Amino acid sequence: MQTVGIPRITGWAILATVAAALQAPAALAASDEVVATVNGLAVHRAELDEAMVGRPASARGEVLQGLIARELLRQAAERDGLGNSQPVRAAMLKAKIDTENRLYIAKHLPAQQVTDADVRQRYDEIVGQLGPYQYQVSRLSFADEPTARFALALLANGESFANVAARTQATDAQAGWVSFKNPSTEGPLANAITTMKVGEITRVPVPVGDKFVVARLDERRDTVVPSFADAQGAMRKAMEGQKNENAFAAFIGQLAQKAVIRPAQILRSASK
Repeated sequence: MQTVGIPRITGWAILATVAAALQAPAALAASDEVVATVNGLAVHRAELDEAMVGRPASARGEVLQGLIARELLRQAAERDGLGNSQPVRAAMLKAKIDTENRLYIAKHLPAQQVTDADVRQRYDEIVGQLGPYQYQVSRLSFADEPTARFALALLANGESFANVAARTQATDAQAGWVSFKNPSTEGPLANAITTMKVGEITRVPVPVGDKFVVARLDERRDTVVPSFADAQGAMRKAMEGQKNENAFAAFIGQLAQKAVIRPAQILRSASK
């Protein structure tokens, strides 16, 4: 019986190609061109093409070796009686559920579209909110003022924001570039930031909602406004993503209204 030899490649390369091959669909039409056989069972060209997605043409031989290795392992696992094991049955059930869900969503929840006018309106709103400067700020948030004042003392002694965050169990975050058109109307933190010098830390904790914030001004620059032509692609993607998330949440909510869920608050809690 003729067999297909596997050229020598490193163990790590085999593992990498097997891992990639395991992600490729194996259910292909019998009429596909056969590129290899393993104990008489075919590996089809369509299967190889699927596993090649995103890979350079030079990797074709290595990917084929991975498919052959996958089939060798599958046959060995079948001989060991693993094909009907509980983990395999669970994986098959999960794949079935995931596929059913995707098909149902595709059938009943079309992708949400954002018009050019929507993008332009949002762009104008954002630009209209910008002030003359942009600020990059590191922040620590605390549930109470005494802890925030302790953090300020640690920072004054030269400790880093990361260390202070770890010692005080605070939220340590660096904001992207922000701008304030009217700081006096946007709260005490905006007021503080616009009066600080680069590298300066707020002198006292700043109340923000139910938290107390310690902030450091990392950098300041003149406001940079990208043109609408440059910004519209990324803005459209972000707006469509948010619109699809909202539509999906509403869709699940409609299904939940027709169902009996116990305890009833689970779905409400998960959506917060």
